[in-house]
Amino acid sequence: MLSDDPEDYEQSQCLAYSRDKGRTWHQYANNPVLPAPGFKDFRDPKVLWHAATQRWVMALACGQEIHFYTSQNLLDWQFASAFGEGHGVHTQHPWECPDLFELPVEGASNGQLSSRWVLIVGIGATPDNAFGSFTQYFVGEFDGQRFTNDHSPDDVMMMDEGRDFYAVQSWSNTSGRRLAVAWLNNWQYANHAPEAGWRGMMSLPRELTLRATSSGIQLCQRIASECHEALTAVPQVIPPQAMLGVGQYSVLTSLPPVSRGVLELTLTAGSRVALSLQQRDHQQLTLKAGEEGVALRYTRNGVNGQAAFDDHFACDHAAGSVDGLTITLEWWCDHGSLEILVNGVTQQRAITQVSYTRQTTGSIEVNVLEGSAGLLGGSVVSSKDAVAH
Repeated sequence: MLSDDPEDYEQSQCLAYSRDKGRTWHQYANNPVLPAPGFKDFRDPKVLWHAATQRWVMALACGQEIHFYTSQNLLDWQFASAFGEGHGVHTQHPWECPDLFELPVEGASNGQLSSRWVLIVGIGATPDNAFGSFTQYFVGEFDGQRFTNDHSPDDVMMMDEGRDFYAVQSWSNTSGRRLAVAWLNNWQYANHAPEAGWRGMMSLPRELTLRATSSGIQLCQRIASECHEALTAVPQVIPPQAMLGVGQYSVLTSLPPVSRGVLELTLTAGSRVALSLQQRDHQQLTLKAGEEGVALRYTRNGVNGQAAFDDHFACDHAAGSVDGLTITLEWWCDHGSLEILVNGVTQQRAITQVSYTRQTTGSIEVNVLEGSAGLLGGSVVSSKDAVAH
């Protein structure tokens, strides 16, 4: 800080090192290794080793762009390039929390690219962005100096269509997997959420993959397999049911607050189905079937008596779409959260929401609003304890 004004600051990059595997740390005597550049926002370094060029790469959030720096020794850094102008979403808030990594492409056929790079960028909450903070990503090529976007500059690819998935960061050296975690909150109401000794949580860790789809190469996610080990109960089976007409159906009752569910559905074209996976009218996921895909919509209710929270927390927003009329839903309920993965034929959408729940059992409700839908089966398995939050 340069003064008492919270907006009067400059940022630089410093180094600390450890000689005992991270148990203790020492600041480098000649910090900063990258001094303040003359503009305000210069933060959130993500450092990785780029094997092809045998150099370190640092991705930095710099205003409305991500800047890339390179180094042979982690001490002397040279500016390499900038990415961001004219690409993706820009708001009054600067870009932040970058991540950069390479992944193989699942489903790539002969002649298609076998691997691509992913650049993840956070978008903060500002008055011109009613959705609040969220995370977008880009797929392309990184040659050790410059990132090139494979998609149209106007394409906006959200890592999660929910309102509470931000500041994503992934681990390095995870044995052939790319695992990531996010802050499960939104800057629009994070400081005004109800609390009882704690406020805020992280998402469940997710394994990230790339998949070739009809809309290009896209990021897909699955909850890390280690989370399943915390689910100790015998699964409750959701049996298949014939096509359901218009009406409301209780699929499973006595649903504990900490659980993981899977449900496969098939919808007829033109049908519309609302699903409650936790607490009935507290939240709903609506599926609207077209001729070749299913559009998703998420609604959430909730107030706590503070206008700063109540004016933003409740929501009703489109959450993308998936291909095909048969979809698989996976969801994880925990105390205060609901994480949903919706899988189509090749496409996937993730929807992560803060979802305050009473410490009582809930139920799974299927409300066929138009047309018809068939339940192909599923299951719910629960735990007495929170999974990972």
